[in-house]
Amino acid sequence: MPEKGYNGLGVIEVAVPREDVKALIDRLSDEQVEALWIILNSMAWPEAEVSAEDEADIEEGLADLRAGLKARAEDVWKDLGI
Repeated sequence: MPEKGYNGLGVIEVAVPREDVKALIDRLSDEQVEALWIILNSMAWPEAEVSAEDEADIEEGLADLRAGLKARAEDVWKDLGI
């Protein structure tokens, strides 16, 4: 019988108090907090309207990926001011 829990390690549930998460956030740089805000915002407000311009940008990006084009993360962060 396989073990229960996450990855068979027997971990059933982990409760992370909000205070622990807040303490970790306090240790992040301003740039890291900004990136985390983007992630958390998308989790808290998952349904967002996508404009026609954004849809075109997304399609262009997907086409670039399918064509094998790549972008360095540092270049993207620089473009976004992160």
